[in-house]
Amino acid sequence: MDKTDNPPSRNLDVERIRHLLDTKILGTGNHLVYTPVVDSTNALAMQLAQSGSEEGVVVLTDSQTAGKGRQGRRWVDVAGWNALSSTVLRPLFPPYQLVMIASLAVVDAIADTCNVTATIKWPNDVLIRDRKVAGILIETSHDRTGRLVAILGIGVNINGNITRFDTTQTNLQTNPGLVTTATTLEAESGHVVSRETFIAHLLSHIENRYLALQQEAQETHPNGPISRFIREQWRARLSTLGCAIHVHQGAKRLSGVAEDVNDHGELLLRSHSGECITITWGDIE
Repeated sequence: MDKTDNPPSRNLDVERIRHLLDTKILGTGNHLVYTPVVDSTNALAMQLAQSGSEEGVVVLTDSQTAGKGRQGRRWVDVAGWNALSSTVLRPLFPPYQLVMIASLAVVDAIADTCNVTATIKWPNDVLIRDRKVAGILIETSHDRTGRLVAILGIGVNINGNITRFDTTQTNLQTNPGLVTTATTLEAESGHVVSRETFIAHLLSHIENRYLALQQEAQETHPNGPISRFIREQWRARLSTLGCAIHVHQGAKRLSGVAEDVNDHGELLLRSHSGECITITWGDIE
């Protein structure tokens, strides 16, 4: 890494995040839990949730030693350069809607923080110019009372330049495609980005849609106007639709055109034979 182009690594300024936050529950008061290094923010958040932590607790760190990505992959980070968070939620609505509000929140926070346009690669990777800048991992369980708990983990590449990262720091030698498929907000905006500002924007956007869906669910309207509006917002930002794609599901590979998504956020693939296939999971290429 060329340190002349970037400031030195530093710890998050948690007090600044508290000052910037305009949320009602996410990260407010004692709901911000910060540790400079942790194995996994999702794992710590789940432990806190299962031991009775309130909804809205947000775990933050500068570096994960065992960060997790989708389908068991490892999330690689450089200490002090990314925004890594896991939020404890107790949704009354289906978890697939969390995927939508989380990816939309990342896109909106990027626009607010550095005026850069991002899109969503189905189901929840956030891209800038076809390069991945953020990943989302949602894990669910139940607490001691049997209530559903969802941990919303989000990792965003904030500062630095992927092509300059030292391979001994980022394990690029085990993931050589990272250089051509990933990017950072600094690289895309042309300036260093405040992690604190980004996190405050992110939590605000998550909370706004989350509380609206919670209220709709409490009013026993599981697929009401708010749900439909959020689904359409998410659909409008999907860069996958209309593209010829390959879907990898383990050893299985499907090909066709990503035609649309259904009400549950599942991808509708039109195969070359004309068959419409509903995709519930997989890697899109």
